[in-house]
Amino acid sequence: MNGWKKFFQTRNLKSTIFIAGVITAATIAFTGKMTGLTVQADAIAQQTQPVTDSKTLNQTEIDAIASQTTVVVGQDLQKGDVEARREFNPGSGVIIAKRDNIYYVATNLHVVRGRGGFYGVRTFDGEVYPVDDESTRSNIVPMGKEQGESGETIQGLDVAIVQFKSDKNYPLANLPGSPNQGERAFVSGWPDPGNETARRQRLFAPGEVIRVTPRTADGGYSIQYSCETQRGMSGGPVFNDRGELVGIHGRAGEATSVSVPGTLVASLMGGNSIAQTAIQSKFNLGIRVSDLTEEAKKIQPLAGVFPYIKFEPPPVQPAVVSRGMPEKRPRSADTIDDIYKTFSRDFKHAAVRDCPSAGSRTVLLGTSEERCPE
Repeated sequence: MNGWKKFFQTRNLKSTIFIAGVITAATIAFTGKMTGLTVQADAIAQQTQPVTDSKTLNQTEIDAIASQTTVVVGQDLQKGDVEARREFNPGSGVIIAKRDNIYYVATNLHVVRGRGGFYGVRTFDGEVYPVDDESTRSNIVPMGKEQGESGETIQGLDVAIVQFKSDKNYPLANLPGSPNQGERAFVSGWPDPGNETARRQRLFAPGEVIRVTPRTADGGYSIQYSCETQRGMSGGPVFNDRGELVGIHGRAGEATSVSVPGTLVASLMGGNSIAQTAIQSKFNLGIRVSDLTEEAKKIQPLAGVFPYIKFEPPPVQPAVVSRGMPEKRPRSADTIDDIYKTFSRDFKHAAVRDCPSAGSRTVLLGTSEERCPE
């Protein structure tokens, strides 16, 4: 296909054929090698085929997946940042891929708006991994482009891919799932409680898909859902009722009148209507993961950044669900006692930097005079 190398890998695929009462079993595996993002994205596109053995999970099981794959993404805090009360607005993200010891996190572009500094990715076990976006620009790759002096609009997708290194084995979100109107939806993220409170509690918000639309011109949003979200959850995962990743949460919407099937109205309003009905609903907005993988094929600068990476297609593996159940997962998967201390870790670069991270219109706000020299 246009010279692209193909990478397919199917695991545990068994076909049993009955011939004259004799049962034979064969396992088929297709492996290859990918050498560029366009190839990798093409491989992802192959995973959009329906998975017949995907099953509906209950809310606790989906939360078990979310607890292990949801991360916090934010700029690291330098000495004096907290005391100077510089604004610190970390966002959320989700681990979507892996290559060797490199993990790839999807988040919102507006979460990593302060390009050129240092970030941290906090995983469910409480570890914080440094992301150097100062000496290299390959660790954070935007899938869209901000327009306007303050990034008022985004051309393309409001998504960025952040990579970090770890020798630990972290679960990957299964993708891509498909969002369907009227089905359940679940958003996971780390909301900001306000009042500069240091403690953070992960929120797992159930709801329903209200509508799936064409992409918006500003940010590429195309999923509307009723899950209650808060500031700080931007970039977090949106799962369907099979525990598959269907979107990246990004914005809170306004109340709007939408036409939805009567079955959805019945579940929302407690009625038994079977007709199309217009209701007032406050919705939130997300970017479809399938749009992210499709756009990846078009962005050539990514070609040398994501070679050979591995994605986890549906269905969700029972072992992942089991490890993330409330009685088994660590407390750190749901609670951060002091987020300021968490992101004030002594990263390797900290010893040689004595000025605030990033600059104006970034996660840590400051004047141009306060920025680190370039």
